[in-house]
Amino acid sequence: MSKTRYKNQKESNEAIAKAYIENDYTNSQNKLLLVSKANYGKISSNVCYSSVDDKGMNFYEFNKNAERNLMLIERYEWSDFSSVTINHSITKSAFTFVGHDKNRDITIEVKGKEVEQVIRNHSSMEVNVVKRPVWTKVLGYRSQTSWKMFMASTIYTLILLFILHALLPAATHNFIMELASLVLFLSIIGLLIGLIKPKWVLPKFKVKTRKRVLFSYLYLIFSCFFIAVAFTDGESTSTPASTQVSSSQNSVTVASKKDGADSSKQKVEKNDSDKAVKEEAKQKAEEQAAKEEAKQKAEEQAAKEEAKRKAEEQAAKEEAKQKAEEQAAKEEAERKAQEQAAKEEAERQAEKQAAKEEAERKAQQQAASQQATTSSSTSSSGNYKPFENDPSDDQQSNMSCSGQIKGNKNSKIYHVPGGAYYDRTQDNIVWFCSEADAQAAGYRKSQR
Repeated sequence: MSKTRYKNQKESNEAIAKAYIENDYTNSQNKLLLVSKANYGKISSNVCYSSVDDKGMNFYEFNKNAERNLMLIERYEWSDFSSVTINHSITKSAFTFVGHDKNRDITIEVKGKEVEQVIRNHSSMEVNVVKRPVWTKVLGYRSQTSWKMFMASTIYTLILLFILHALLPAATHNFIMELASLVLFLSIIGLLIGLIKPKWVLPKFKVKTRKRVLFSYLYLIFSCFFIAVAFTDGESTSTPASTQVSSSQNSVTVASKKDGADSSKQKVEKNDSDKAVKEEAKQKAEEQAAKEEAKQKAEEQAAKEEAKRKAEEQAAKEEAKQKAEEQAAKEEAERKAQEQAAKEEAERQAEKQAAKEEAERKAQQQAASQQATTSSSTSSSGNYKPFENDPSDDQQSNMSCSGQIKGNKNSKIYHVPGGAYYDRTQDNIVWFCSEADAQAAGYRKSQR
């Protein structure tokens, strides 16, 4: 494909690009479906074109001063992506391709819906089209930028204002001017209130911010100001005509004083009516301001009462928590007191039991002492014979003087209860009821 051909023919850039692309597809197995201007992001600052075929898309960079005007940048196959999201506007369409390992954002100019149809017919991708309201496709609203929307709204309002000024009769100009002045006054109040509490003046907006208040009420202020100025000028321009009419009426009423009096009376009534309208508008504005102020005070009072209620609830919770802690401490003290009383009662019972056992032991000792005295008297008469146990049976329960004087038959030594060897002596035991009995039998007392 010769470069000279295109220069001689003075073809457009799009025609040159289309010719190159058609030539590239001459020997290709893919079927070329359409060619469109595209925006390929930051990869290239030059103008780009896309060719859409049945299997994918090619992207070319156009340079009219190069040896080859069109250079292939990259190709994407439909199979590389699983889904695509499309956002159509009036002049272009934004495509966001989502793949397994990569995503691509591409803008197609003019032919976006045709590209969407190709994708639906020749690929298995899931196609998601962003639904946009009609007003977002209007110039100035497509980017959804606040300042652009503000400028567009102001310009469109001025255009509509000039049309209405030309269409509406002059008799309505005064009423429109006064209405615009009233709305202008209320808008200024709304702007001041909204900068403090945005939610009070943006009841139907989802985003209630000071930025939204600023743009919305500035638009109202400027619009009402322009309307008031425009229709005031219209009233002044129509004044000469009314003056001429009144002059002709005055010339006519020269012949009739009664008609002149009636005309003067009508003028006075009209002036009174205008003053009454102005007074009524002023009164309505004051009433509206009073309502806004009362509403603000009511909301502040409600906020104070809510804060007071929350403080009371918090104090009640703290008091309940303190009472619960005091109750728990009281119950713990009562439990400890009960445990201490139970412990003292157990100790007292143990002391009683010990005292009872001690009394029984003393009684047994007393009985044993009396028996020993009896035995001693018996032995002194020559009839006493000590008890000798079986060496293989040393149980104390088998003798009458068990637990008293324990003698060793082999060593002839006797041991008293509490002695060092009393418990160690286990075999060859001879039991005595008293030391006198042991000594009478020829035993001596252990030194330990």
